[in-house]
Amino acid sequence: MPVLRPPVSSFVKNARFTSADLVALRAAIRNRTATLQDAKNIAIFYADTLEPGVGSWLKKMLVSLGSTVNVEFPIPDLARNPELLNGQVTLPTSDRRHPAIRNVQRALIAVASRTGQLAYMLPSGADGGYGGETVAAVKAFQQRNGLPITGKVEMKTARSLNEALLRTQTPGTMAAQPRDIARAATELCAPSVALNYGVPQPWVNIDPQHNVPVGRPFSDLIGRWKCNLFGGNVLRQGGYEPPYYGNQGKGEYPNANQWYKWSDKYALGAGNKVHFQLVAEVPLLSLSTAQIRVAIADLLSKAQPGDCLMEDHPGSQVADGGHTRVTVSNSFHLHGSVAFAQAQFTQSGIQQEGVDDLMGGEYLWLLRPSVNM
Repeated sequence: MPVLRPPVSSFVKNARFTSADLVALRAAIRNRTATLQDAKNIAIFYADTLEPGVGSWLKKMLVSLGSTVNVEFPIPDLARNPELLNGQVTLPTSDRRHPAIRNVQRALIAVASRTGQLAYMLPSGADGGYGGETVAAVKAFQQRNGLPITGKVEMKTARSLNEALLRTQTPGTMAAQPRDIARAATELCAPSVALNYGVPQPWVNIDPQHNVPVGRPFSDLIGRWKCNLFGGNVLRQGGYEPPYYGNQGKGEYPNANQWYKWSDKYALGAGNKVHFQLVAEVPLLSLSTAQIRVAIADLLSKAQPGDCLMEDHPGSQVADGGHTRVTVSNSFHLHGSVAFAQAQFTQSGIQQEGVDDLMGGEYLWLLRPSVNM
């Protein structure tokens, strides 16, 4: 059974090991309040709690510390254990140390991490032993899914667990994908965190590379729009590197109407690192109304989940800010609208928007993130 020291075990309670947790782990090892073994345990026993992109960072840290331990890829299903799915094996009746136990544990942890069903989380990780934690997690799963509450994994429970796993989105822990951004955008619109991005409330940052401390209400931003902060946090939680002023160390997210300066078309001239592919841009002030409608329709048709749509509001000052939207899904060809996650006045949320909703700005840029964390 792995034992994690208190400075690095807090992630277990929410079944999510984030970039902030990794930074804390690195600092704890440096301060000798944690050890290399803690990092190894996370890579081996808790790999299915890793958020998008965090696995690659963890791997680099392990290598820098002289370890050859690999970070396991997230479990996608139980296909590697047909003996469970066809009823040949029942756990733990067949063998309390059966090789399939670890994959069952990983599946429970993965579903807990990806869906927020924290009753399925195993505090001791996927250690391969069918102990009390596993029995409790299996019972919780059986109860929620209308199965006999036995604490054993027979064919029906195994198939139900496999189906639950298949319904989740497997995160790109070693190399984040655009779908991870879309998922992060949806998660940051959940009621538990949506108010953190509303104008009347303080911001609660989740990005350890940002100047503002992680996980604490930042009252200096009460009364301020937080759309660029929402967009930057979405990229970080989705496993991508947001743009920062300065491009080195900790920094601040640029205003929404400046993000294009980190695109492949404009970064060199602005002295910035490329963070985005510029998919489309629309200079609204230089086009006729008819041309604007055609250009916006073309832009919306190209938007893919994970893309950032940046708008420059009317006004000559950078401080006018503009607005940040993150594409969640695109039904433009069917319904004439795209689902965008964004910070609104009261909180973050997802809205269906079409051509008419984008007519009032000065400039639009559709940016496709390109730099994994």
